[in-house]
Amino acid sequence: MERPVGDRPERVALVSQWFPPEPAGIALGITRSLRAQHFDVDVLTGVPNYPTGRVHDGYSARRRRVEHRDGLRVLRTPLYPSHDHSTLGRAANYLSWAASSSLLGQSALRDADVALVYASPATAAAAAMTARLRRRIPYVLMVMDLWPDSVFATGFLTGGLTRRLAEAALGRFTDQTYRWADHVTVPSPGLREAVVARGVPAEKVSVVYNWTDEKVMQPTEPDPDFRRRLGLDAGDFVLMYGGNHGAAQRLDVAVDAMDRLRDLPDVHLVLVGDGVDKRALRTRAAELRLRSVHFLDPIEQQRMAAAMAAADLHLISLADEPLFRVTLPGKVQAILACGQPVLTCAPGDAARIVLEAGAGFAAPPENPAALADTVRAAYGTPRSRLRAMGQAGREHYLTHMSEAINAQLLADLLSRAARRRAGSCRHEERR
Repeated sequence: MERPVGDRPERVALVSQWFPPEPAGIALGITRSLRAQHFDVDVLTGVPNYPTGRVHDGYSARRRRVEHRDGLRVLRTPLYPSHDHSTLGRAANYLSWAASSSLLGQSALRDADVALVYASPATAAAAAMTARLRRRIPYVLMVMDLWPDSVFATGFLTGGLTRRLAEAALGRFTDQTYRWADHVTVPSPGLREAVVARGVPAEKVSVVYNWTDEKVMQPTEPDPDFRRRLGLDAGDFVLMYGGNHGAAQRLDVAVDAMDRLRDLPDVHLVLVGDGVDKRALRTRAAELRLRSVHFLDPIEQQRMAAAMAAADLHLISLADEPLFRVTLPGKVQAILACGQPVLTCAPGDAARIVLEAGAGFAAPPENPAALADTVRAAYGTPRSRLRAMGQAGREHYLTHMSEAINAQLLADLLSRAARRRAGSCRHEERR
């Protein structure tokens, strides 16, 4: 890899509001991949308070702090801790870290050749934008979701003048983060189309998929006790969902679909995880007297691949919302990497990728009857064919979505940005 300054490693400052000990596996995985490619990496992040909104033990929300974690120098700047349904609380959380990282976090950016912004929320780009203004340090912007659309899709500020003003301000800020970025990456093809539609030049936007933890999520032997604990036989057909049980997932559609499959008593739906809708889902299954729907607590990641291998098919479910048409849930990569067949009950990219890979089935979202028909078709598919779908999905993951492919894409973009800055500086020195 070409270096901008002599033979020293290029220095990258990762800017991310969230970082471990918070559940921020993607950000941590990026740092590990960059270091494996011989970048020097520092991290600028916030005081840990996600996902509860409570500051983690041993930290203070009001103090700047430098620590070393996973071999990295991590600079944490203050913020207002909040992660609830309060509009003011969430806004204060985002804006307070945008301000403190810009004012107190510049030491993490001062010696960087390039910054990498994990832009969820979009306000996380503020510190990198400040460094660009003050020191002409370029930044690559990783757009994880579409702002301001994703903010209002979660139910904040549903209407009125305040909503219109906030939407306009966030829209202008987000557009500026795109314009000032040296390059923009997105995790799905649909999101790339949406960003380009907002006026960002197509050549400035690249798809860089989020990869999964490949040391954990890989083909493995099934957990021999998984079915037994649920009272299921080896010949039963198991459709599994693993993940959050929330409004965005619309898992009530899957429960209602099972009501239409009573004539197939050996078809079972296993819902693994937790979330705000879990109690309502349990109630719905009880009202329908569905003994074919099973609820399990979250399974630790180290054991998840073996549990997944004990199922026949894996469900990805999302609400039929415009935002979710450009959303690619991380469980898509996880399931494909494990070599398991998929049933998508979701709009947009999730279904498109699964079908293009030949990795499974797709049903239209929010349609219990259509989902039931698709489960019925999968039930009638030979198990050997289902296994072949899983293998096709894994091959697609390795070819397009793996760490080896996407970490290299990201590294190349960072190096190009750093070289352009170095070339510009040398040119000015000669003037």
